[in-house]
Amino acid sequence: MNDKKKQKTTTTSKSSLSSSAKIKTQTKAELQESVAQLEKKVRALTELNRVHKRKIFDLYTIFEISRNFNTLLDYQQLLDTFIFTSLAQVGSMKAAFYLSSHDKDNDFILTKFKGSGKFPSQRLSFQSGSKMLFNLTKINRPSKIEDIINSTANKNEKEILSFFHNGLVVPLLFQSELSGLFIISDKLSSREFSDDDIEFLSILGNQISVAIENTWLFEAETLASKQLRETQQQLVHSERLAALGEMSAKVAHEINNPLGIIKNYILLTNKLISENNDAVEYLDIVNDEIDRIAKIVSELLDFHRPRGFELQQIDVSKLASSVLSLMSRQFEKNQVLIESSFDPKAPEIEVSPESIKQVFLNLIINAYDAMPHGGKLQVTIKTLKNDISIKFSDTGPGIPPEMIPRIFEPFFTTKDPAKGTGLGLSVCYGIIKKHNGSITFYNQEIGGCFEIKLPLINEDRSYEPNI
Repeated sequence: MNDKKKQKTTTTSKSSLSSSAKIKTQTKAELQESVAQLEKKVRALTELNRVHKRKIFDLYTIFEISRNFNTLLDYQQLLDTFIFTSLAQVGSMKAAFYLSSHDKDNDFILTKFKGSGKFPSQRLSFQSGSKMLFNLTKINRPSKIEDIINSTANKNEKEILSFFHNGLVVPLLFQSELSGLFIISDKLSSREFSDDDIEFLSILGNQISVAIENTWLFEAETLASKQLRETQQQLVHSERLAALGEMSAKVAHEINNPLGIIKNYILLTNKLISENNDAVEYLDIVNDEIDRIAKIVSELLDFHRPRGFELQQIDVSKLASSVLSLMSRQFEKNQVLIESSFDPKAPEIEVSPESIKQVFLNLIINAYDAMPHGGKLQVTIKTLKNDISIKFSDTGPGIPPEMIPRIFEPFFTTKDPAKGTGLGLSVCYGIIKKHNGSITFYNQEIGGCFEIKLPLINEDRSYEPNI
């Protein structure tokens, strides 16, 4: 009887132990699963916290950048700042701006680039109106270069984009119009750009579009103000010269008549006293001085009314070459080297050949006088948008800055009184103005430069001065 009870008790005890073991195993598994879920939640919270921190940092960076952009009014500095900030923020090695050229059918040309590796040639541009640009404008978000190449890019665009590996193209829109592209590529981690990178560049792209437009407007306003000041100064200068010219013409006309009479009587007197050597010598001196006065009077008249204003279509390069050939022997003797660089595609323009030749000769002689111990004269002719530019650069001492505003005034000269009357540049100024052009002087690192600009198309043909 007792043995049966013991056996029953033992069986019950074993059953209890087995149930307890099962409960422990089940509890351990549940605990492990709970720990795993907790760890998963911790990882998710950690990742979420990282994302939030990144977004907060990006937003703070964008805030700081936007504030800086609003204070940057220098166009080139603005682009540099944006590129360096973007490269550092998303961890990339190269980036480039393609912005509107403003004078080439609004195509987007390579304007600024930074980073390592090769970049596309600047002759390659994104042509406005392409399918790719239309699509980017419509999306208005950074797009992966690989996707663009495989979908909307044409042959020319693929060639440009091939230089940017695993990159993004950020459209820059201002008032819903595409104003440029920002391309960034070659992540340091060799990974693709993350959603955070794309979001950051998207927001920053909108900011830079406004900032670029502001700097363009500021620089345009600054340039307009500068041109207005220069125009006002030129107007005052022209009015002053016009007044001096009219006075000079009147004085010249009044002097010419008595000078002619004096010269005639000197010739008669010279015949009467031909045997008196001293008197003849004195009369020759007087005659020379009268010739000198007559020359000054002639220059005064040229200043107000340059002679030979017969307009012709001429090649300015050929005219400059002919004048240089006249002086070549004299320059060679004085060890002055002549260098010329003429635009072979420069068109013919309508000018007075004799008058322009007079200007060229005057400027070349001035350059010669500025280099008594030898040097170099460089003559350059270039075709600009609306003008032809002719530059005469010498390696002389230049002109003191405080004297430059006065060099075109009559009778003002930096030469010795015996070497010049101070009317040569005034005559040049008058001739160029009558051609509706401009003549300016500026000092260079070595020497000085006179630059003449003559219009390709001269719409004003009224050359007769008012006397």
